[in-house]
Amino acid sequence: MNATPAADDEALRVAVRAKIAEAFDGRFPDGVMLEVADRRVTVRGCVEDIGTAQRVEKAAAVSPGVLGVHNALSTRQPPPPEPQAQPPASGMHADPAEKPAGQVNHKV
Repeated sequence: MNATPAADDEALRVAVRAKIAEAFDGRFPDGVMLEVADRRVTVRGCVEDIGTAQRVEKAAAVSPGVLGVHNALSTRQPPPPEPQAQPPASGMHADPAEKPAGQVNHKV
């Protein structure tokens, strides 16, 4: 007798929950909820920081039988600021149309 898809998803949810707990020293993170549909996992809730969210997602993804993971976690701490890009006048990605008119000297 074959299990129903809903029973398969529930068994997978239990397995994924155990895999995530294993990644956190045997303790499932507070505030995290799992949903499984058609062997695809969605993790929801609020965790401390982006590193925790990534660890939860990775643990869910490596669980046997999972086809995909959607990380819908939010974090209590904002992500670190993006590194500053090059200043506009640095020459990186310069637009020749923005150069002032005048003599241009090229070495030949």
